[in-house]
Amino acid sequence: MPRHLDRGRTLTLLVLAAVSLTFGGQAIAQAPRQKPQARESAIAPVPPQDSELYCKNIAEAASDARIKWQTWKLISLEASLRDRIEELQRKEREFEKWVERREDLLNEVEDQVVSIIGRMRPEAAAAQLQTTDEEAAVGVLLKLKARVASSILDEMEPSRAAQLTQSMMGLTHPEIQRSF
Repeated sequence: MPRHLDRGRTLTLLVLAAVSLTFGGQAIAQAPRQKPQARESAIAPVPPQDSELYCKNIAEAASDARIKWQTWKLISLEASLRDRIEELQRKEREFEKWVERREDLLNEVEDQVVSIIGRMRPEAAAAQLQTTDEEAAVGVLLKLKARVASSILDEMEPSRAAQLTQSMMGLTHPEIQRSF
């Protein structure tokens, strides 16, 4: 091809491009652009990923496994609780035996003290009970025979004897008033 034709074509193309840009740009600028409408139906759902499929497929098995683990844990705790209850019951029985032994020993000692005071001369027994606390003295006097207890009270200081007698009446006859 001759060169001058080549130049002519190129020049024509350039002029056409400039005209189209000039007039085409104005046409585009004058016409308002339409906003693209959101087409919800046109958007295809995203296929689930492998991790989502895995979670969906294993959910029931995981739930079953969790329930089995919780059941096992409850059974384990129940067995532990039963063992603890048995241990506490065993200790309670042991404690009751110790309390019973202690009470037997105290009763035996108390009986010995009552026996000793019952064999003492009334003056000496009165001196012993004069210094003992009221509860112990009343307990001893109540276990003694009436004749022995009265002879001991006869040898005591009158205010202390009255106090012990009043306490004995309150313990043996709750319906009687404690004051004379």
